[in-house]
Amino acid sequence: VKVTWYIKNLNLNPLNKLRNAIRFRSYNYDSFNTSTWNRCLQLIPYLKKMKIKCRVDDGSNLNTDIAVLIRWQDESAFKLVERLKDRGVKTVLDLCVNYFDETGIFPGGYGVTAKQVEEVQNISVIVNAIIAGSKYIRQRAKNHNPNTTYLPESIDSNHFKYVKQKNDFSHKIPRAIWSGQSIKSEEIGELFPMLKDRNIPLTIISNKQPDMPGSYRYIPWSYYTFPSNIVKGDFCISPRRTDNTYDLGHSHFKIGVFMAQGVPSIAAPLPSYKEVIEKTEGGRICESNYQWEKTLDEIIVDPQILWQWSQAAREG
Repeated sequence: VKVTWYIKNLNLNPLNKLRNAIRFRSYNYDSFNTSTWNRCLQLIPYLKKMKIKCRVDDGSNLNTDIAVLIRWQDESAFKLVERLKDRGVKTVLDLCVNYFDETGIFPGGYGVTAKQVEEVQNISVIVNAIIAGSKYIRQRAKNHNPNTTYLPESIDSNHFKYVKQKNDFSHKIPRAIWSGQSIKSEEIGELFPMLKDRNIPLTIISNKQPDMPGSYRYIPWSYYTFPSNIVKGDFCISPRRTDNTYDLGHSHFKIGVFMAQGVPSIAAPLPSYKEVIEKTEGGRICESNYQWEKTLDEIIVDPQILWQWSQAAREG
């Protein structure tokens, strides 16, 4: 069986092109966005062990049995699906963003336009199946293609292999950590004064150094150093807007990758966040500023709460 992930504007460097041509699967993960290495590249070594042939492509090579389009649903993707189906290829649309509802463009340049809604609706009805990165997206996608399933974000335990220990939580003041695209750093803007008032140090892992109303430790993001940098925090913070369908469709990866290494999460009440925290008890959901402040005060008074959450996150 051959599986090909199709990625728009895939720009492999000459070495990666050669590796892809001879099926030597070793890519520079830092040259791909998170959803690509998360929902594609990390899976390839495991699929190879199952004797499944895998490759990534920009739409030039149609020689495959199963085609998976990752975050590519515009008119060019529609035409690619038509060409693939003419060859008898099974086509799958992989969605980790809710493109079914228009939100407009938020500060930072992300969001969903009316054109994107039209495009995803058009392609959804012609693909054989849709795989969704969250249950929220699955429910929206099912309205357009009943053959839709929820495929949670993968966390490769061979890569994310570090584990927080009990003595890691012995600091007098616990350390907060956040990771994300710099354009979304405004998520922690309102929370920053709460941390500052309590002298809680903050570490930010991001592609660029964001502007913050105070001091913090900045670590450049890289797939290769991300696991070891994750455990430099004692708890992950993940505030996020809950007043729009773009954010509500967000997957649990942003907190799950921390929790997998024993870094508990304090997060906004997104459906996917609630799903993983309520299941594992590896953190706490905060639905208001009061709950954020109360939780921060609690972990300062008793840092061992974090150790209890850490163990629950790992075991869950």
